[in-house]
Amino acid sequence: MEKRIKHKHGTPNPIILQEEKAILLAVDRALASTSNSATVGRNGEIPLLQFLNRYLPQTLRAVSGHFVPPSGILSPQIDVLILDSRYPLLAENADGTVLAMLHSVICAIEVKTRLTTRDIKLAWKNSNKILELASEVENYGNVENWKAIWTDVVAYRCAQRLDTLENKYIEVGEPQKGGLDIYILRFQEKDQPSSIEIGGEFHFEPPSDDEEANESEMVQGFWPTCRASFTPLSDFYYHLIQNAYYTLGTRDYSFDQIGEHFLHYMSWSTGSWDDLYSEKLKNPPL
Repeated sequence: MEKRIKHKHGTPNPIILQEEKAILLAVDRALASTSNSATVGRNGEIPLLQFLNRYLPQTLRAVSGHFVPPSGILSPQIDVLILDSRYPLLAENADGTVLAMLHSVICAIEVKTRLTTRDIKLAWKNSNKILELASEVENYGNVENWKAIWTDVVAYRCAQRLDTLENKYIEVGEPQKGGLDIYILRFQEKDQPSSIEIGGEFHFEPPSDDEEANESEMVQGFWPTCRASFTPLSDFYYHLIQNAYYTLGTRDYSFDQIGEHFLHYMSWSTGSWDDLYSEKLKNPPL
């Protein structure tokens, strides 16, 4: 009998479930071996970066680091940047972190080992900062346009109960300024059903045109939602790919345009031979 591999909707994705377990194991090992927050944080970023770069199509790549708009203002340090791989990097450091052009940035992702209400508040603040810098390029900071950079949080576990985190997400959320979805791979044990471990997603959903809006239940015209998921990493990956291609399709940059964008960031050439040779003639060595 031939074997068939096809994920059935409404069930755990068996392949990504194993990826989730491997990521959680790596993070738990780091937490058990050190109290250094920087080490724990980096050990949280690396498994997600490795997962993404195994599964992302060649049009996209996942990196850690900063981006700069054409003005040269440095962005905050970003755990995971999803880039249009057709653009060159401005710099790559020995530790693998990079400096990327704003034009190439599609998504900015924060990684948290144990999500807290403070993390949620800071994540919204960082999202607004990223979109503020992104506004140097037309529609990159406009959340109502598919050209815009969007921001996500991927949290491995919860430091607090689910209702506490959800209430803080709704309280401090600013969906009109920037989109911020939060994916949690595993809820606390008290928030788990008895039969299986699950996680979920916080999201603000805009109302459809034919939907009656109950404004008392909305935040800035959006519906706050908390959705449970068998394999949140699978949902995160699916939405990442889908949204990335919508963004690339809306930007619709040709190679000619990418070449022009390239020139906005550096002059690259340090000087022509004629200029350098003329200067040498003007100032001959003694």
